[in-house]
Amino acid sequence: MNAYRGFTLIELMVVVSIIGILATISIPQYHNYIQRSEMVEALSMASNIREKITKYYLKNLSFPSNNSEAGVPEPKFLIGNRITKVAVENGAIHITLGNKASKPLQGKTLSFRPAIVIDSPTSPISWLCGFDYAVKGMKAIGENKTDLDNTSLPSSCRKENA
Repeated sequence: MNAYRGFTLIELMVVVSIIGILATISIPQYHNYIQRSEMVEALSMASNIREKITKYYLKNLSFPSNNSEAGVPEPKFLIGNRITKVAVENGAIHITLGNKASKPLQGKTLSFRPAIVIDSPTSPISWLCGFDYAVKGMKAIGENKTDLDNTSLPSSCRKENA
């Protein structure tokens, strides 16, 4: 009696094809995941600076025009493992990525902008990340200089329907 021992060439080719298809799908998704995870440092840095800008706004009912007015170091001194500078411009925070950031993120900017309630300057302010937009009844302050690919951004910072 002839015992069946092993796989045929066709069976092996099917398995290799399936593995290739799975790799083709998963590798780009993994790179996007890595880039989004590198944004954590930028989000953390923005959190600290947002507090100072919010305090400035509550005291002056206007936004700081630069880092000095916001009470934070100059842009070139706000650096990190994946951040090369952080600039405050008219209330908005612009974080430039670099240093140890992955290649697609090098030199790219992520912006955080305050949003105020129209005709109610004493209402609490909200913050918009990246391509996020102000809801009806609110107005975004400062320019959005975000130039990152949508897939690199956390979900709250992405363009709608992208």
